[in-house]
Amino acid sequence: MHDLSSENHPAATTPSELNAHSGSATSCEPASHALPLANNSVCCNWLSAKTLQRFAIATLVIVAATATYAAAYFAEMAQQANANIEAAHAAAADADDVLANWEGLPIANAAAAVSSEKFSVCTGLISEESEALFVLDHNSGLLQCSVLYPRLGRFMATYTINVADALGMEAKGGSYIMVTGTADFPSSSNRPLGFSVVYVLDTASGNYACYGVPFDRVAMKSNRPQQGVMFLIGQGSANPVIDRDDLR
Repeated sequence: MHDLSSENHPAATTPSELNAHSGSATSCEPASHALPLANNSVCCNWLSAKTLQRFAIATLVIVAATATYAAAYFAEMAQQANANIEAAHAAAADADDVLANWEGLPIANAAAAVSSEKFSVCTGLISEESEALFVLDHNSGLLQCSVLYPRLGRFMATYTINVADALGMEAKGGSYIMVTGTADFPSSSNRPLGFSVVYVLDTASGNYACYGVPFDRVAMKSNRPQQGVMFLIGQGSANPVIDRDDLR
């Protein structure tokens, strides 16, 4: 017969003991099936490097585009400047050709003249440095010559004469026309003469007269004022009386 004593058969195990045993066994097993945790610092460093690389590439692209645009702009400006320089050189060459074509031609001295109901005005060259202003009063017949000193910027020389005597005008209020001309009369220190003469015509009678100006260029260079009387050079008539006996 089999011995059923406690020595030969182990004692029965209770459920609480089984649970305690299983818990201790579980706690002793290594956690071989747990997932490894990701390294956050490595991931962030990788993303930062990638972002910096993209930013550097974008910056290089922008710098290259800006440099290309600047190079194109300055190249265009240089080309335009060269074109302007070439145009200026061509214009200068054309001007030189024009001046060369005018060489040897006589110099034209221009003067101005205008008349109204009460006054006649004209200008004429009086010296190498200045010109004279002639003003004729139709009412009184007074002719005035005024010379501007270029160094002082003022009228420092004045000459007058009455044209009514030479033109045979007895009454006041004549009608006149006046122009200037040039004449190279011999002059001296005792009798200085200006370059211009003035012609006055009475439109009613046709009588005309020519007057000279005793202008002293030495006095102008020394800034000395001058005042005097114009002198009659010659006179004539635009309506001469024809003597038939002389024509036979």
